[in-house]
Amino acid sequence: MNPFNPFNDDHDLLRQSFREFLQHEVMPNVEQWESEKHCDREMFRKMGQNGYLGVTFPEQYGGSGLDLWAAVVIAEELAYANIGGLAMSLYAHTYLPLPLINAVGTEEQKLRYLAPALCGDKVAALAITEPGAGSDVGGIKSMAKDMGDHYLLNGSKMFITNGTMADFVVAVVRTGDGPYDMSVFIVDTNLPGFKAIPIKNKLGMHTSDTAQLFFEDCKLPKSALLGNIGNGFYYIMNNIQEERLIAAVMGWASAEWALFKGMQYAKDRHAFGRAIGKFQVIRHKLAQMAIKTEACKSMAYRAVYEYLDQGSGAIKIISMAKAFVSEQCQDVINECLQIHGGWGYMEDYGIARAWRDARLMTVGAGTTEVMHEIISKLIVDEVRHKHQLVPHRAAH
Repeated sequence: MNPFNPFNDDHDLLRQSFREFLQHEVMPNVEQWESEKHCDREMFRKMGQNGYLGVTFPEQYGGSGLDLWAAVVIAEELAYANIGGLAMSLYAHTYLPLPLINAVGTEEQKLRYLAPALCGDKVAALAITEPGAGSDVGGIKSMAKDMGDHYLLNGSKMFITNGTMADFVVAVVRTGDGPYDMSVFIVDTNLPGFKAIPIKNKLGMHTSDTAQLFFEDCKLPKSALLGNIGNGFYYIMNNIQEERLIAAVMGWASAEWALFKGMQYAKDRHAFGRAIGKFQVIRHKLAQMAIKTEACKSMAYRAVYEYLDQGSGAIKIISMAKAFVSEQCQDVINECLQIHGGWGYMEDYGIARAWRDARLMTVGAGTTEVMHEIISKLIVDEVRHKHQLVPHRAAH
């Protein structure tokens, strides 16, 4: 595989068909959905029916059985569509809860939840964050108590994508007193005691469904347990690597979209008798944007390669990609808005929407600060492993 072009003919066909799908089904509706702050549930069904939700999942459950680069194709094309909210809802449905069910779910759980989610008949959500616990997963307070023939779930979750739309929620909650004694449950949202309240007044991602969830004496059957009791923290730590990886891919593609928009506007917009792209200050802005975009792409693609080779062991490069791309793509989009001048501040060119939506990247799926903390620990451990510390000779 060419490291500079990892895509084969199947990937190219997938990209072309999905791009045509987006142009037909999404692009004509973007402005209306944005103005109404509407997340279109029907898009999940259309995506699923056309095979775009489960490209990397097993065929026996309705997936396509393709490799991770197929997921990269889908993520990039969603980013190019510049409707971050809908893209996040689709991504949160496919790459957050469903890999957990596929990895550790029973056959019954896969048939009941995974298969209908991949064809878009059911919408899924992953519930980790709480009002007092975000990046610090160890701070989770929600608790499921074993009552013998069932579990009793109480607590709340915050900032849950697809929260009010979901047919089921994959929730990470405490099941013991230890700091990481957690388990994962599949919660049907039609259960008594479940409640979802939409979160409004968001800066961006207007076309995503975001909610606060409440569990009040939710009676869960024993079959709702996903995987083994007490292993929830470790399941999530493994799963979140793919979440951060896809976020990095979408970030670099968003930067490339902005770069293209900036170049196009600089060519078409005239001031002082010539195209503004003829001015050195604008040309240099575009050059810097191009450098940052290429660096983002290289970092994201390297993370994909290492993840394919090492799985969750590629945590360092994935954390680096998430931290670097999320910061740099915002810089590129911000400079593109600047090139657009006053029009960039308006909704007409789409760059204002891209700027709003991209702001979440340094917060979601683990903040940049948390990524830096992970990276710093890993590189210190690597130094300790590779080099023995030699005492300094006493000064004479």
